[in-house]
Amino acid sequence: MEDLNLHPEDLIGSDVAGRYRLTSLVSAGANTVVTDAWDLEARRYVTVKLVRPELTARPGFSESFSVAMEGSAAVTHPQLVALFDWGLDTFGGAAGSFAHRRCAFTVTERLDGGSLRDLFDRGRMLSHSQSLQIGLDLCHALAEVHRRGLVHAELTPAKILFGADGHARLGDLGLAGVLNAMSWAEPSGLDNHVAAYASPEQAGGSLPTSASDVYALSLVLVEALTGSTPFRTDSANATLAARVDRLLPVTAELGPLATVLEHAARPDVADRASAVEFGLELVGAAKRLPRPDPLPLVHTPSPATPPRDDDDVTVLPVDAAVSAAPPTPREPAVPSAPTPSPPSQVAAQAPVAQSTVAPPEVSAVPTARATRRPRWVAPVVAGVVVVLAVVCARWLLVTPTHDVPVLAGRVEAEAMNAITPFQWEVTIERERSDLEPIAGNVIRTAPVAGTVLAEGEFLTIVVSDGPLLRELPETTGRTQDEALALLQSSGFVPFVETMANEVIPNGEVISWSLPDDTTLVAGDAAEPGSTVILVVSSGPAPRTVPDLVGEIVGIARARLVGDGLRIVEGEGIYDDVIPAGQILSQDPLPGSMLERGGSVTVTVSLGPDVVTFPSLPRDVSFVDAQRLLIDAGFTVELALGAADGAVESVTIDGQAPDVGATFPRGTRVDVVAV
Repeated sequence: MEDLNLHPEDLIGSDVAGRYRLTSLVSAGANTVVTDAWDLEARRYVTVKLVRPELTARPGFSESFSVAMEGSAAVTHPQLVALFDWGLDTFGGAAGSFAHRRCAFTVTERLDGGSLRDLFDRGRMLSHSQSLQIGLDLCHALAEVHRRGLVHAELTPAKILFGADGHARLGDLGLAGVLNAMSWAEPSGLDNHVAAYASPEQAGGSLPTSASDVYALSLVLVEALTGSTPFRTDSANATLAARVDRLLPVTAELGPLATVLEHAARPDVADRASAVEFGLELVGAAKRLPRPDPLPLVHTPSPATPPRDDDDVTVLPVDAAVSAAPPTPREPAVPSAPTPSPPSQVAAQAPVAQSTVAPPEVSAVPTARATRRPRWVAPVVAGVVVVLAVVCARWLLVTPTHDVPVLAGRVEAEAMNAITPFQWEVTIERERSDLEPIAGNVIRTAPVAGTVLAEGEFLTIVVSDGPLLRELPETTGRTQDEALALLQSSGFVPFVETMANEVIPNGEVISWSLPDDTTLVAGDAAEPGSTVILVVSSGPAPRTVPDLVGEIVGIARARLVGDGLRIVEGEGIYDDVIPAGQILSQDPLPGSMLERGGSVTVTVSLGPDVVTFPSLPRDVSFVDAQRLLIDAGFTVELALGAADGAVESVTIDGQAPDVGATFPRGTRVDVVAV
């Protein structure tokens, strides 16, 4: 077996189908190699997935690949990775183990949010709300895939990708089924990461169905919540055996999603939820959960500058992909203030003034007079004391003040706890806001943050009641694509159910409703993010072909007209038992399904094949009589006489036949000629 450890230089710089220039390696697995590429014609970055040459060369792969990709290309949905192109191509001599070998490839949109497997590999577990959002996105995708009669067949965390909007998309539709069939063709070589999400019916040897996709999605969501996949062991065979006839273990970690996930992962297919039922149950569980936080995705956006068509593409090591931050510019030095000199130095530096006035004479003064205080000292001291007393009194009596903190974006209870020590008079007002769409979070305060408020003053906190309500658009009578675009642009989450209808064309919306409030009609207001269930016509329901054998063709025709079908009569057949006009056989067989207006081809009995005995002229020769009888449908035998003689008698079973009598075709006539 060839070395599967490809280096980037094996493929980077090569062109696929003369159009897609491979720019960087994303991943290399046992079956495929995933690369980023530049579409030289459409001038955009895309993702190219290459199937390894040894798999492409297997008998029947090319045919299965073409059929699968044609089917998946017909399915488009916002939660499916968009498929742009696919085909088979042969690399030149500079592509390592791909050199001069043909491989299958697919070209899809480039998503920069990575996969759910990337999150798991980084040890991330998701909240109930985050897991529910991913599950709902995938249910939307699976509902459309299953409605088209297709099956994904290998739904694993690696197939769940994220775009810049943070929503999940299902990838590898078509290709996953082809590779999955090859893996299961040799159970001994089945990878455990594929077996980990396989359904009990697959473990029993059955082909995957739409119910298998639902089972796999349930196990993926359990892994997102708990960090482990149910029933998984160390080997693929043991993993498969561990889930046969086993109910999903329900633990406290599953929380409000426990019953929903258990219903989607039941071992009996008949008891398992469909993709539509799974999605509706998730919508019901969402009412008990907070809004999900953004997923911890690591985005890898496309390079800003595309490569020139004649450029060689250089691959940098992973470490080099993260450029070092530019050095922070050094701030200019602030000149320091001069340091004041000590008083002794200042005094030393100042010139000494020479006094020219003689000191006054000191007269003899009594000692008592010399120690008496001046008269002004007492009033001054008393004034200072009064001033100090007033200052202290004002300091003690003035109401304390506090700065209004930043409360916007905080939960109401948290905000109240933050301002409780300030003893303000708080008023709570509520309004809807798109600036702060999370209900219960603070939108703003009055006065604004930073304002100084004394204790006892009034502070108004405006709390969000959720985002502004949106007007519900009328979608009845629109096509499914028009309705989806209209609801999504209005901020609602559409969920499609299909229903047969004899009058409304296929793909047209029959009705719509909100599960949270079925009384709302077009023009009413609802919160963005609300789920709107669209009931879309799938056209007339298929008809069950009835059993027509034995019926009179006219009665059968009238019966089918009432069912919306029609009869086509084939060539009639003579039958010695069934009377003429009765139906002998039909195509398709009873119990088959036909679209309205389809036709049933019937074979009608012509009854027994009889002929009429003709009138023979008098004295007719044997030769002429023989010709007339054969033309009428009889066989003739010369019982007696000469062949060139005239007819003397004609009998059938010893009796002379009457002219106009009927006999089975081929009845023998005995002739006597003389």
